[in-house]
Amino acid sequence: MGGFKMNVRCAVALRGAALALCFALICGVTASAWAEGMADAQSEFAAFKSDEADFERYKTGIADEYAAYKAIIDEEFASYRSKILKVWGVPEVSTKKTYVGYSSDFKVKKVVDYEKGVIKVSVVVPASEKKPEKVLEGHLKDLMHQSAKGAYKADQFTAGVEKKLKKQVAPSQLEQADVGSKPIVADMVTGKLRPSDKEIDASMAGLMGTATTAVKKAPKQAGANVVTLEVKIPSTGRAVKARAYLPDVKRQAAKRGVDPALVLAVMETESAFNPMARSYVPAYGLMQIVPKSAGRDASKVVLGKDVVLSPSYLYNGRNNIAMGVAYLYILNDRYLASVKNPESRLYCVIAAYNTGAGNVARAFIGTTNIEKAAKKINSMPPEKVYKVLVRKLPHKETRDYLQRVSMRIPTYRA
Repeated sequence: MGGFKMNVRCAVALRGAALALCFALICGVTASAWAEGMADAQSEFAAFKSDEADFERYKTGIADEYAAYKAIIDEEFASYRSKILKVWGVPEVSTKKTYVGYSSDFKVKKVVDYEKGVIKVSVVVPASEKKPEKVLEGHLKDLMHQSAKGAYKADQFTAGVEKKLKKQVAPSQLEQADVGSKPIVADMVTGKLRPSDKEIDASMAGLMGTATTAVKKAPKQAGANVVTLEVKIPSTGRAVKARAYLPDVKRQAAKRGVDPALVLAVMETESAFNPMARSYVPAYGLMQIVPKSAGRDASKVVLGKDVVLSPSYLYNGRNNIAMGVAYLYILNDRYLASVKNPESRLYCVIAAYNTGAGNVARAFIGTTNIEKAAKKINSMPPEKVYKVLVRKLPHKETRDYLQRVSMRIPTYRA
């Protein structure tokens, strides 16, 4: 819109200068006065062209930065994977719904499965170790005291990506943040949003009451074993996590006119409230923001500019929610605004959050033309729109996603 205004302004200025010349010739106005007006118009037009060139350079710069981002991720992940393989034989890494953290020497592995409600701590120890259970319990206690910031700092892969981004991306084009001090799992176990050290330590007895242990030979170290402790998170744990993020969800949802229940349902389906969620795409955090796609759209709304969103920025729960809600707003109020029925549009928005608006259109008309698809959608009742999406969306993942989010919304409205 700003470019349109500048075009109009420049056109008006040039036209005004031409009229001024005619007036000068008719009325005997001096040539110098006309020349001065013409110079002003030319100056304004030159400024416009300069702004336009600056904007094009900025766009090109951002595209280059994202290409560098992808290269950095590939390089760092290869290194990270190699280090894990040397100790464990299998490269287990964090996913959307599972946090996997390693010690600096990779001999301690901590896994939190937010979807299944299970914690596993595995340690490589000498086969002669007499009390491996005590070693495991100590590492479990460390995990219970760990914050999102601590998990982020201990993650060699993410730390490597962040460090290289800071070196290679211009500061004006990179957004970073403090990850925050919310607990990784202690809130789920204690039932307290901000549990004290005393409350965390007291909860250990309950956790250990559910414990099972297993021992097997280490895959890569002679004369060593891998001992694993598994404990269960209370069934109320996920609800506690949802409650921890509710204030930010409500604040952002009110700001963008988005249903908080939709936000929470999306969050649960995307990450099961894993604050350190990460997918191969890569997508980061609670609402699985992809920096290169949804992140770029959302950053223009939230930050007012197109920037590179670093892992630290998206692992900050407040930032991640702001970006996720902004993207839901963009889908509802811009990309899919031509779908008239609110319920039909809701189903389309849910699917589009997972697969993009173009693939939603494809389910109805076989092409990615959203405006044409909207005409067909508007001719159907919401129930039929839902059925078409569940049956014809290009990817099974999205078909399942739509059903899960839709099913969870009423729970968060209750």
